[in-house]
Amino acid sequence: MNRRMHIEIERKFNLKSMPNVDPDEIVKIDQWYWKNNGIWEGASTWFSDVDGNKWMHTIKKSVSKGVNIEDEKDLTLDEYNRFIENCQMPGSESRFISKERHIYKDGDLKWEVDKFDDIYLIIAEIEIPKKNHPIVFPDYISDLVLLQVTGLK
Repeated sequence: MNRRMHIEIERKFNLKSMPNVDPDEIVKIDQWYWKNNGIWEGASTWFSDVDGNKWMHTIKKSVSKGVNIEDEKDLTLDEYNRFIENCQMPGSESRFISKERHIYKDGDLKWEVDKFDDIYLIIAEIEIPKKNHPIVFPDYISDLVLLQVTGLK
């Protein structure tokens, strides 16, 4: 299994609507979160129109506002299904969200715009290489920003 641990520095923004330009990729994501021994773990399915399907396990630990240590590993479909079984056991503490992610390449960076199912919420996220990296909004995002929501749950 492919495992990745890295520091993620991100900024998130609430948008009033989806950008009116075609994305480079669209990904349908279902995410389960399960509190296991006091730690929230996540497992997700990714159905990409570019890269196909994949399943991932993630543990994200906050270091500071907008900075996380992210530990990810690829899962098989069977491992993903076992994770869901744990989430659905009586008495387990779990959550489920479903969203559609539109990915827009922006030079060496990329904007990920998530539209959540069942609620009207649109979040744009950009991962940056260092905390003080300037954020330059493309026109298709700058006109839609309502407020920064980095660090909010």
